[in-house]
Parts: sequence; C-alpha cells; structure tokens
Amino acid sequence: MFKDILEEGGYEEIETLEELQKAVNRRIDDYNKTPQEDLGGLTPGQVDTLLLSNLSSPDSPITINGALPDELAGQVRIVNNSRIFLETARDQGGLPSTKAGNLKRKAVADFLDRMKFNPDRVAQIRERHTVINEKHVRNLNILRVFLEMAGLIEHRGGGFHPTPQGLDILKPGMAPEFMKYLFLAYFGEFDLSYFTRCHEWNEFREILPYSLYRISKLDDGWHRIDIIANEVLLPSIFELADQRGVFRLSYTYEALVLKPLCKFELLEGKKLGIKGLNDFDPQFRKTPLFDRFLEFDLN
Repeated sequence: MFKDILEEGGYEEIETLEELQKAVNRRIDDYNKTPQEDLGGLTPGQVDTLLLSNLSSPDSPITINGALPDELAGQVRIVNNSRIFLETARDQGGLPSTKAGNLKRKAVADFLDRMKFNPDRVAQIRERHTVINEKHVRNLNILRVFLEMAGLIEHRGGGFHPTPQGLDILKPGMAPEFMKYLFLAYFGEFDLSYFTRCHEWNEFREILPYSLYRISKLDDGWHRIDIIANEVLLPSIFELADQRGVFRLSYTYEALVLKPLCKFELLEGKKLGIKGLNDFDPQFRKTPLFDRFLEFDLN
C-alpha cells in the first residue's frame, strides 16, 4: 500500500523530509477513509477496526446478543446438546469413561437418542455399526472435547463431571448467556480443525470479525461456498492459499467456519447435485437468528 501511494506521484515540489512525511501521512489517511471494492465497500480503517476487535470486549464493533428469548436460545443445536450432556453428567453423578478417556457405550446410545443430530447421519451410524462407540459419532466426540476445552466439564475419577461453571450455566434463564459463552469459546479458543482433514488455518480466526460482518451483508438466499469465500475472505487469505498450495480454499473454509456456524444455527446448509458424492455443490444461507445474535456498529 505504501509503495502504491509513492507511485501516485505529486511529490515533485516537496523540498524537505518533513514535508514529504506530512504529504505521505495525508495520502495514507485519505486511503484509510476511502471505501475499497475488494473490501466489500469497507474502508481500510473499518477493516482494521474489525480485525483489531475483541469479540468479548464491550468496546467491540460486534455485539453478541446474550439477551435472546430463553426458549429460542435453548433450542439451538449446540446449546441443546451441551445442556443435555451437562444435565446428564450432573444428575448421574458423572458419566463413566473408558480407559481411553471416551464416553462409554451406554451414554453414547442415550445421547444419540436425545441430542439434536442429523437424522440421516444417525441412521447411517446405526446401519454401519452394531456396537456404537463415541468415535463413531463424530459430532458427539467434538462436543465432548469442546466442553472440556471450554471449562464446562472435567475428566476426573474415571468419569466426566460438570465444573462449577458448567453447573452455574445450567440455571433457569441462562440459555442466551450459555449460547454466547459457547460461541466465544468455540470461535475464540477451540481448535477449528479438530476432527477434520484440514490443516489449521489460524488466519480464519484472526479475520473472523471481518468475515462475520461480510456474511451479515449477504442476502437471505442460498450461496455456493466459492461465492461466500470470495465475499467474506480478505485478498491476503487468497494470496496465502496460493503460497501454501491450497487449491480448494472454499471447502476448507466450509469445514472450519461455515459448518460450525451451522451448529449455532446462524447458517443452514444444503447440497445439490449428484447424491452420493462427498462434496456436491454445498450451499449455505443465513438464518433469521444470525442478525438477531450478531449486531455490528462501524460508525
């Protein structure tokens, strides 16, 4: 950017280094205040505001709504499943674990019946396995590992137990705060590449505030993942993908960000094309909850 500013010219009559510095500073200031097409109409200054924001800070340009209706937040898939896990562990005095540190089959079968999972995927698991272990239920495994990372359960005495924080968040009326807490923990701390074949892309987390803002500006229709990636990722991410030899960046972004956003029911996805293929034209759209849960102020 600095090189581009110098190449614009207009410095011929400047005689001192101090005058040059002032002129360059004015150009930089003008640039930072000018909307850029490749930034979705945002100014570089607005992008910096988003990238430097802390989602959990009250000064963040993004407000995460912790005051949704309790019933609405409680029905969100990740909130519902987390609550079932914590309540069961509390009511049973802990969930026994295997020697490998996984849930025992009885708990797996119970959760498979009561949690909100993709019905087609559940049917597929039952068809393929006569004995179902935690490792066979990918989303349950991810949830258990995530709840440990988030400090809501702990493994001790041969089982999984709610932590004091986990018990506190089960109190009546806490579902909206529960959802907010889970969102901040998932996208702020959890290994987004856990249980995927993708390499870690910390850059997706670093630009998440910008990406969320750009997603908020998408219309309510269905969008292919390549279109979404072009809209919500910064140009520098595509340059980095070229350097790393990543030729299917949109599929990586789908696995690490778009699908997790579906766990919070902020997006919903579908696939079109020839059924049976692993990646036939994935598409996503915002749910009405997205704009209720996330609010943006760049003024």
